[in-house]
Amino acid sequence: MCPNAADQLIVGIDGGNSKTDVALATADGQLLGWLRTTGSNPQGIGLAATNRLIRTAIDSLLGSAQRSGVQLSVLSLCMAGIDTPRDAEAVRSALRERGERSLAQRIATRNDSEAGLRVATDDGVGIALVGGAGVNAIGVNERGVDARFAALGDISGDFGGGGGIAVAGVGAAVRAEERRGPKTSLGRAILASTGHSSLRELLDAILDGTFDQDRIGALAPVVLQQSERGDHVAREIEAYMIKHAVAYATASQLRAPIKRRPIPVVLIGGTLNAPLRGYQARIRAALRAALPPIDVRPLRAAPALGALLYALDAAELRISQRQIAEEKLRVSFTRVKPRSA
Repeated sequence: MCPNAADQLIVGIDGGNSKTDVALATADGQLLGWLRTTGSNPQGIGLAATNRLIRTAIDSLLGSAQRSGVQLSVLSLCMAGIDTPRDAEAVRSALRERGERSLAQRIATRNDSEAGLRVATDDGVGIALVGGAGVNAIGVNERGVDARFAALGDISGDFGGGGGIAVAGVGAAVRAEERRGPKTSLGRAILASTGHSSLRELLDAILDGTFDQDRIGALAPVVLQQSERGDHVAREIEAYMIKHAVAYATASQLRAPIKRRPIPVVLIGGTLNAPLRGYQARIRAALRAALPPIDVRPLRAAPALGALLYALDAAELRISQRQIAEEKLRVSFTRVKPRSA
């Protein structure tokens, strides 16, 4: 006999480099709280800090819901930095640290790219392409076989995140100014965006740390906008980025073939979903030319919902109960916003 769904508490966590969303619900679909706090990537802040951050956020949500001290039925983690089985076990071990209470009866770990895939599909089958600050992808087929990627940046041959596009744009602008490369509008556009009077001044600010990495990544939209306006150098950078996105998608289908037609292809992140009509048309055309029939789905809902739905999938529920609870949670996430920690 299944436990009462209203008595089962589930938590879904979407953890990234800059922010972490933690959502608490009952297994019958009642959203009890949604909290946003700082980044939790264990590769960036360490396992001990990730453990503390997660426990603090969950305790806060349980307290607000007047459920302090209640053990979770399922904790679902979808986090940047969980890229291999070794990463997943390290995070689970940190959360089971000796001397601390057990957070949940079951702990499931996935990469953050999987959260968006679950949000945009009914069962998590499809291809997810991630293009935000960095890039990643995952493909999951009907048999549960998945295709994963190292996603370690330059060292694993990645390109297409905001940081990479921005650096390529600054480099092209500098080459043009120094007459080592073709003329481009990128220099003027980048200076207008940053407020610097010259590229030399901008480079000095980058070197001395007054213009930090986050601000560099924010220049990616400038590159894409110049491409949209017809700048040939910016268009080459965009085309290289699209080439990499297509390579991720085709590799996903080769390694974990999906029989479903059309194949759901979920676009996640601000870089891939930049609101530029021509750019979006070019991405879709390239993907459709390389793959069997596809259904391109820009991610609109919060990935935290996907993490919570994975927790719901793991709860002890009848199929009809789970379907009703999922629909309730999807509706709830359209009506509320996360509160800040």
